[in-house]
Amino acid sequence: MRLSLLALFLFSLQVCFAQEPTKYQLAPCGTQPVIAPMLEAYHSHPGLFAGERSSDTLFVALQLHLLAKDNGIGRISPERLLDAFCRLNADYAASNIRFYSKYDWHLIDSTGWYMHDTITKGIDMMLTNNIPDALNIYFASNVAGNCGYNLPYAGVAMANGCAGADDHTWAHEIGHALSLPHPFLGWEGKTYSPSNPTPDTLTFDYTHFHDTLDLVPAPLDTTVSEHLDGSNCTVAADRICDTQADFLSYRWECDDQNRSIALQTDVNGETFRSDGTLIMSYALDGCQNRFTNEQIAIMRATLETEKQAWLTENPPATEVAGPVTLQFPINEQQAPPIGAMMQWSSAPGATHYLIQVSLLQSFIAKAVDMVVTDTNVVLPNLLANKKYYWRVRPFNNWSACVPFTATGVFNTTGFVSSNEPENDGWRCYPTLLSAGQFMSVELPAAWVNHPVKYALYDAAGRILWQNATTPIYNQTILNLPAGNLPAGMYRLSAVGATGLKSETIVIAR
Repeated sequence: MRLSLLALFLFSLQVCFAQEPTKYQLAPCGTQPVIAPMLEAYHSHPGLFAGERSSDTLFVALQLHLLAKDNGIGRISPERLLDAFCRLNADYAASNIRFYSKYDWHLIDSTGWYMHDTITKGIDMMLTNNIPDALNIYFASNVAGNCGYNLPYAGVAMANGCAGADDHTWAHEIGHALSLPHPFLGWEGKTYSPSNPTPDTLTFDYTHFHDTLDLVPAPLDTTVSEHLDGSNCTVAADRICDTQADFLSYRWECDDQNRSIALQTDVNGETFRSDGTLIMSYALDGCQNRFTNEQIAIMRATLETEKQAWLTENPPATEVAGPVTLQFPINEQQAPPIGAMMQWSSAPGATHYLIQVSLLQSFIAKAVDMVVTDTNVVLPNLLANKKYYWRVRPFNNWSACVPFTATGVFNTTGFVSSNEPENDGWRCYPTLLSAGQFMSVELPAAWVNHPVKYALYDAAGRILWQNATTPIYNQTILNLPAGNLPAGMYRLSAVGATGLKSETIVIAR
């Protein structure tokens, strides 16, 4: 299902009850050792790519695919996704490469893909859902037991638990997609031991990670062990000379100089510690912070030659200016538990807003976690007689780093009986709708000449449709999206001058 970001969607239950592996339960990276054809070409004809060190910004299109279980549970939260996107662009800022979401987030409900345990299943996921003119990124719970991996002919898979404000895995995997190997290439699947002599050559297998799709197991290949002095850097390991020797193919800690704790010895007997600043290494996230100049040149050359379909010439959007300001409710004002209206100021450049509501000031657990396109929203059911905290974060498909607003506080009131006189004057008909059929709504007289906001909810409480009008008569016509929704029961709510009204709607086929 491709769900437009112009729609609203809730993530609260999906996040609270998803059981995901943490990054320390997963392998750092599942991308196998391989020398990309672009890297071969770069070293064979370095003069052809001198211009790729240009300072011009390259704008790279992404298609984000967000996986969940068959029942829609477990999808990465919008907050985590925005944090990860902000980190990704920060990691690539020095390279003058900027990423953006070219299309709407693609929501996929498939337990098999969401928790795929083999690369073969990941291949099926990608080739079934890929689009051709963007780098396809898949966020899931388990991606073959790794934090992430890249398939040169298909896309990047990312584990939800390895994406966030302080994680560099996404930048690492896109580095692979742009032709960068690990600096320790050849050591994948092996453990360096100082008690054993360092081998001159290393053998590796890159099944599934060819430049093109090939399900036949790859032949074994070899590389030479890199010397500390760099004398063989063009033919050893990653073949990039401004990344020094590295033999550590496991997640490792760094010292106060961002070097490995582990001391290593090259084939010439020279001792060294690995450079933990390199994003393409397996150093812990807190150590990593950069790509080297040569790595940057190789990535830009890849984009300008082999991956031009991912590029656009102009910035796709403007930066979001913010944060926004909460307007209502604030300062412990009261709101109804059903149909509470939240309102905030607009942010220049923003196309979407993430709104969170929680009973906890820490927002560890959220009652509402939704994306909207307007600067106000009518919320689904909250608990009566409770204190709630809420905040809003603006963003667009290009700019995701504006922080949340300061936290607002409001209190819900008790429930109001639907039989009280204030509900008189509200009537909807027909309540059984078929495709293309309109609905007549009679409004209380007090609502005339005042703003009225409508929302249609599904059985799970997700908002499927919204509309706002200022009626000049006490009767109006609504064109609900009956033709685009599955048959079933829905709830229509309206908020007007005297409060909330609602009606159960049935859509038939």
